[in-house]
Amino acid sequence: MDINELREELIVLYNDTMTYKFDKETYVSEIKKLKKKYSGLLNDIAEICTASEPVPQEIISCIPEYVSSELRAIGSKRKKELAALDHKLNMVSFFMPLIGEAPADNAKEVTKQMADEWNRKMPGNKIGHSTYESINNGFRRGISCYISTAVYRSLDKPDDCYELTTLRNYRDSYLMSSEEGREIVKEYYNIAPTIVKRIDKKTDADDIYRGIWEQCLSPCIHLIEENKNEECRVLYSTMVRKLEKEYLYS
Repeated sequence: MDINELREELIVLYNDTMTYKFDKETYVSEIKKLKKKYSGLLNDIAEICTASEPVPQEIISCIPEYVSSELRAIGSKRKKELAALDHKLNMVSFFMPLIGEAPADNAKEVTKQMADEWNRKMPGNKIGHSTYESINNGFRRGISCYISTAVYRSLDKPDDCYELTTLRNYRDSYLMSSEEGREIVKEYYNIAPTIVKRIDKKTDADDIYRGIWEQCLSPCIHLIEENKNEECRVLYSTMVRKLEKEYLYS
């Protein structure tokens, strides 16, 4: 496969991954499905990664150029911002992790270069590097309480702080113990990453996160400490609904 054909196949793969939902419960199976479906393409990428030093710029810049072009074609500023967030989430949750699974020792280094190229072409929509292992390990360790984690990081609290540990234990011991609770958690994982990304774009993101802490998370911690688990569920769900309305549908 020549470089131009490979670029076309990468765009097909990218657009396919845009149709997948970033969901804790299905993430591993979806990545496995994609690896099987695109095994031939991943092998072709591995061959180029192994044979070429450095990897051809055409491969590194393919998706950043494609997405940049797609965003430029959108006239509405608001629609462009929403599309950019969708592309960012797809790039870090599916496309980069999948390319990093290509059977070549330097595959993950190639995805780092892709992330750097993305940030050069779209400095207003920067992304960080991600891998399948880091995302999956985060799910297994329970560190992906997206909104709460973003709040506590803005307050300079560590990932293993008392508050986050309390909320994660509440999720795992109370919410996950019932079918209704599991549905709540599943829905949360579908929408929370996008909410956080949209808050992070705001110039007053720290003030927004502090408001979430004062109005919801701090009261939730107190309710959990008082064993008022259902009251905590109602308050947290109300917060998510409010954020969903403000940052997903406004």
